[in-house]
Amino acid sequence: MKAITSVQRPVRETVARGAVGGLVAGAAFIAVTMWFVTSLDMPARAPLQGISTIVLGSGAVEDGSANAWIGLTVHAVLSVAYGIVFAVLITRIRNDGLVSLLGATYGVLLFVVNFLVLAPLQFTAFEGANKPFEFVVHVFYGSLLALAFIGGHAGYRRPDTNHDHITPGTRVTR
Repeated sequence: MKAITSVQRPVRETVARGAVGGLVAGAAFIAVTMWFVTSLDMPARAPLQGISTIVLGSGAVEDGSANAWIGLTVHAVLSVAYGIVFAVLITRIRNDGLVSLLGATYGVLLFVVNFLVLAPLQFTAFEGANKPFEFVVHVFYGSLLALAFIGGHAGYRRPDTNHDHITPGTRVTR
């Protein structure tokens, strides 16, 4: 019986999936957040202005220097970076259900770090955020991010190996 060892996805593919997944999930995240704030009679740009305080300082909203375009850029960069980190963390996971669970858990972890640890210490502009909503939208981000990896392990192949010759009875090890 022939044995074929399992293979990790190439680093370039891992980074690309994480970056694209993070950007798409981040876009959905900010769209839902903008919808939510408009339902509270706030301007849709308010979340982006708040995010801009990460680089402009916590007083940027009060002094009028908060900028939605800077906030959008910061949010996109963070979404991509968080997506790449997630991709690297789950490199060896081959179970779709576990990837989904880890995605939602990653969203919870991002919420805890961003809103319960960093915001009180460094980013006071976020202290007034609706924490239950932020929790849900971070879980949403992590869950959407996980979709970039669902089913993706089925086609992993070593570049130097042609697997078309696998016949019934070939044992695949993991």
